[in-house]
Amino acid sequence: MSPEQARIGARVKVRESGLLPEWRGLTGRIIGRWGYPEYLALDVRLEDGRSQLFWHHELEDTPAPSFLPPRECP
Repeated sequence: MSPEQARIGARVKVRESGLLPEWRGLTGRIIGRWGYPEYLALDVRLEDGRSQLFWHHELEDTPAPSFLPPRECP
């Protein structure tokens, strides 16, 4: 993820090349930014409620889930 993409509220996913295997593939939202654009750390609220700091290069942008309309009742 580039520093320009790393904005508060953006959905992100931890890259498969992340340092800790237990974090790889987890998704969440950016809730804070720390540091300079070339050395940017991001505070991410994961979907399970935990928050964790990541370097911007450890994350990738994730598109928002598409809206599914309600099913018709017969």
